[in-house]
Amino acid sequence: MRRLLPITLWLLVPVVLAQGAEVSPFVAGMAALEADDYAEALAQLQEALADNPQHADAHYALALAYGAESPLRDERQVVRHLDRALRLDPENAQYLEARLEALRRTMPEEKAFSTTDTRRPALARRILEIDSTNALAHEELALSAFLEFDWRRQLAFRSGGWNPLATRGRSGAANRARARADAHLAAALQADPKRVSAHRLRVRLAVYARDEGQLDVAARAFFTAQPEDPAAWLYLGLTAYRRHDLSVAERHFTQALAAMPASERASFEQIALLLSEEEERAFSADSATVAARFWQVRDPRLLSSQNERRLEHYARLALADLLFADVRRGTRGWATTRGEVVVRYGLPDVDRRWVSSSVGAYQQWVYGGEEGFSLVFQDLFLNGDVEFPSSAGGEDEATRARSLFHRTPERFVYAPPGLTPFPHLVATFKGADGQTEVVIPMGVPVDGIESPENQHLLDLRTGAFLLDTDAEVVAEARRQVKRLGSGDAVRLGSTLLWTGGHGLSVDPGSYTLVVEFEQPRAGAFGVAREPLVVPDYHQPGLRLSSAVLAFLIEEENTAAGPGRVRRGPFVLHPSPQNQFATDAPIYLYVEAYGLTLREGRTQYEVEAILKPEDHAGALARVARRLFGRPPPSGVSVRYPLSGTTADEGQYAILDVVAETPGPYLLTLRIHDLHAGRTVETTRRLELTAPHTAPSPPLP
Repeated sequence: MRRLLPITLWLLVPVVLAQGAEVSPFVAGMAALEADDYAEALAQLQEALADNPQHADAHYALALAYGAESPLRDERQVVRHLDRALRLDPENAQYLEARLEALRRTMPEEKAFSTTDTRRPALARRILEIDSTNALAHEELALSAFLEFDWRRQLAFRSGGWNPLATRGRSGAANRARARADAHLAAALQADPKRVSAHRLRVRLAVYARDEGQLDVAARAFFTAQPEDPAAWLYLGLTAYRRHDLSVAERHFTQALAAMPASERASFEQIALLLSEEEERAFSADSATVAARFWQVRDPRLLSSQNERRLEHYARLALADLLFADVRRGTRGWATTRGEVVVRYGLPDVDRRWVSSSVGAYQQWVYGGEEGFSLVFQDLFLNGDVEFPSSAGGEDEATRARSLFHRTPERFVYAPPGLTPFPHLVATFKGADGQTEVVIPMGVPVDGIESPENQHLLDLRTGAFLLDTDAEVVAEARRQVKRLGSGDAVRLGSTLLWTGGHGLSVDPGSYTLVVEFEQPRAGAFGVAREPLVVPDYHQPGLRLSSAVLAFLIEEENTAAGPGRVRRGPFVLHPSPQNQFATDAPIYLYVEAYGLTLREGRTQYEVEAILKPEDHAGALARVARRLFGRPPPSGVSVRYPLSGTTADEGQYAILDVVAETPGPYLLTLRIHDLHAGRTVETTRRLELTAPHTAPSPPLP
């Protein structure tokens, strides 16, 4: 408040008081205003006006007193006295600035760009005619240009899309409005480098423009100007998260939370909004445990030290507050209707807006995906109060939204740039001490690794994790590969795959398997999650392990190097996918448990059958028989074996050179000849032409 009074008036007060002279009501009123004694200030200043109704500074001081945060606040009196002061001194920039601030306090920001009410931008332009460096006026015109940019950008989307580089058409008009907003913000911050509202608007403009580079610049400028402001740290975290620098984002978000007052920090730590019914019941009994488990269960990546879902939550809160905060009413963005939706589901995939001649403005947010949905908002009186449309007639948008919140309290689709699909398979074997061994062969695309400048540098990190039903990690394996070694890669068409994998030992049961890789040098990473039932091979009876598909199986004297799996006397180079070329044999490995021993020896047969999947319908099969055409034949091998232990592993080799590319069904059988029992396992695989499938390991 003090900065808005003429400096000469503030200098006059202590001089008069120090001299002990008789104090006029105006000077006494200013002294009370300086002491935040608003009741006394109002009384003295009204007396001053009674003595001189043409006292412009008294009207101005009364407006400041009525506008101060106190029980006596009265915006109508603020406007009344400012208007009278301006009639007496129409070119006074301070009076005009105070009048503009009063409009900003009492009008929604949408009125900064309006075809029906131009008072705010008109006042700002009038101020700049008198004071070309006025920060408030430049910020107001920046807000007007920002709102125009947003409106024109929506028009461009309706006619084919917004092009940020266009100079003509609707996109060009939107871009010119954005350029005006940038120019006014630059002028405002040059005049007042620490102006928080201007910095926030600059960050907001960059978000709306989807300009990640400018967002980073704006966030850094805000931090330079206001390093103690939690919002400055928050926007640094937001921009780091949006460029997928997770470690930096986590650090900045942590610093932002530490700098926040407790009431604001609680909004970032509260998860009640996101809980399912079951989680709500558990939360009421043990909030700390449920909160910790909430983030743990939803963490999409275990190989990284950051919890991406938690970081996404912080980013959503920052965006909700940045985009939808109502400064006029002191409402944080996440507490608004649209802000709550952003916290639950993120920003929409599609944002449509339209205005009705009779029932206000509408906005529709569309979220895509398999379980996509849309939400409609309404600004009934065009005053910034955006809510779900409701009616007394029953089903309406408000009811639909509440139903959605109940069914789907939150949604998070993890699909950042660099997310790369990769092949992997799972096999299980009998382990020691009642456990089961889980083997996970995997392949990682490493294109470009053979270039001379890389010299086979890889910098690859991989991991495999088994999670129990409470999302606790019960077994994990990690690996770091610095260089591509001899025989570590196979080629899939034009793609080079590093092949390796992990082995885990766990008790039998139901788990979630998570397989990951990250290649920081290439900016690539991959995540795969799937349910996994781990069988118990220690139960009595004849049992069969998973069948492993391999590029090569070698005998006992071969060392089990990286990417290889040793099972008894055999070393396997397993394939990470069910796809093979027809120009190389397929190696199959399987283990039988509980074979019958007679006189210290087992007698059994191994049979492998590879047949094309027959998708012919009943009529086609009848016609095939009538015309003497045989069904697809495939290839098979069968041979007898004998051993000295009840548990034995064996492999078979299938020659598929003569087979036609396509989908096949592989069946592996073990016949226990002593007991007359048979067990089998089946799996699907694909045969392809040689140029589209993995070849044997590179030398």
